[in-house]
Order: sequence, then structure tokens, then C-alpha cells
Amino acid sequence: MQARKSTTQDSVFRGSGVAKGVTTKCVEKCAARYQCKFILLGRSGFDSEEPQWVNDCLDEAELKKLAMQELIAQGEKPTPVKVNKLLRPVLSAREISQAITAIEATGSKALYVSADVTDVDAMPGKLASAIATFGPITGIVHGAGVLADKYIEQKTVEDFDAVYSTKVQGLTALLNAVDVDKLTHLALFSSAAGYYGNEGQADYSVANEILNKTALSFKQQHPACHVVSFNWGPWDGGMVTPELKKMFMAKNVYVIPLDAGSELFVNELSSATNDRLQIMVGNDMRADGGDPSNGTDAASKDAANNGSSAVKKSMAHSL
Repeated sequence: MQARKSTTQDSVFRGSGVAKGVTTKCVEKCAARYQCKFILLGRSGFDSEEPQWVNDCLDEAELKKLAMQELIAQGEKPTPVKVNKLLRPVLSAREISQAITAIEATGSKALYVSADVTDVDAMPGKLASAIATFGPITGIVHGAGVLADKYIEQKTVEDFDAVYSTKVQGLTALLNAVDVDKLTHLALFSSAAGYYGNEGQADYSVANEILNKTALSFKQQHPACHVVSFNWGPWDGGMVTPELKKMFMAKNVYVIPLDAGSELFVNELSSATNDRLQIMVGNDMRADGGDPSNGTDAASKDAANNGSSAVKKSMAHSL
């Protein structure tokens, strides 16, 4: 299947969930290759000017002490909850600022827009100023997602809505805010959980499988657009802590190296043809009995521990 021309310096990508986490790495890699423009969409507020009490402190332990002192100065008792509440916007703003700086260091341009990705009605207005600055949006990278892992009998309606709406309603909001006939690229961050299922993730699995089916439907309706739904397994970073990484290794679950995964992302977006609409990157996230091809051989362990220039060939394939 043919797709429209590749990314250029005039391309304008709008991304959800791309100012933080592993999605940021993918966007940075794309920025380095094409020096294009990015509208970063996130729920967090952003102010480049830090509160005076922060005093340019970079040490997290010392920053917590400063937060406690600030609460005391305000006449409040510095409980852990209050300290974290005071620190959260500071750390979030720093992460967003680092993402913008990294993108702009490649010669690309970036703007951050604070918006609720699930608010379909408000999205066009939120994006108006950025579009006026950069021009019409030509590409969408939908990487936003939240988790509420519980067994299904323990899940609440609120749990399901939070997980489902971020993926599904978020994509609806992103598509409704652009002229889809002018889109050259649509990249969806789905999950291996959407294809295989995963314990405690019924809602997440449903939402991600809907992204997969939406990608197929969108491609049929807009054949000139380059559409890819990435069914990612767990990444070596982001929500995967060292403890989780050890658990995945023990269960023979392939953990995607950051550099390798982001390189695959850019390569698929820049492919001359668009014959891989749904790509599995990884394997079943449940125990599989120890098949060496699933990343537990010595070479795979070495790649997971030390990084790799490419995703293992057996771990990336069309569906």
C-alpha cells in the first residue's frame, strides 16, 4: 500500500503523551532525522518559570527539603502528600522543558499545549494558537495512556473510563481537530496487551485493540495517509521499573531498548511503502514457558541490559 510523501521540514506533528516518557524518545528521534515541527499535547500545566522557593535546586532530596520549608512558611504541616503535591508541577514542568529542549536541539521546533486529550469539544480551541504559529497539522502521534491494573471484578466504572477514554476518546478528539484529508501520517501507540491480553488489563486491552481496528479503518478511508499502529511490549524505561524489568525477564517477556524502539518507530514512519499497518513489537506479556526466542538467551539479556541498536528481528513483525 502506497502512502503520501515522507516527512519534511514543513511537516507538523501533533502528539499526545509525547512530552514525557518513552514516547518522547520516539519524537526526539523523529526530530533529529527530519528537523520538522511538533505540537506537544499534555494534561499537565506548564510554566517555564519555576517558583522562587525552588531556588534552581536540581537535587531531588534537597528539593523535598525546600518544599517542606515552603509549606512551613505557609503555615502548613509538611505531610508527604502535601510535599508531593507541591513538587509534582515542578518536576512535570522540568520534564516538559527537557523534551522541548531536546527536540529544539536537533533543529526542529516545538510548542507545548496543555489540554485534556479526551475533551473533544475543547481540542480545536486549544490547538488554534499552535496551528497559527506552525501551520496545518500533517501528522498525529497518539501516545497518551493511563493504567488502572486490577482484576476485572475489582475495577470500577471510573477505572475503565479513565483508561478507555484516554486511548479511544483521545484519538477521536485528535482526529476531529484536524482536516483528516490532509494528514500524511497517523501513528498510534497501541500495546501487545491489546493483541494478547494481559492480567489485570481488560480495559487497557480493549482500548488498544480499538486503536488497532481504527488504524485499519482509517487506512481504508484515507489510503494516501501513512498509518501504523504500534503494538508495543514493555519498554526499558518509563513505567518499567528495575523490579518490573526483572519480572519480565523471568517470564521471558522481551523488554524493548529505548534507542532500538525509537529507531524502529522512525523507520516505520519513513518507510516508502505502508504495508505494515499493525506491528507487534515484543511478545506475549504472560509467562510462556521459556522459549529462548522470546528474549531470554544470552544475547537478548545483554541487549536488554546494555541497550541495542535494533529491535530483535523475531520481536518485530506485522499482524
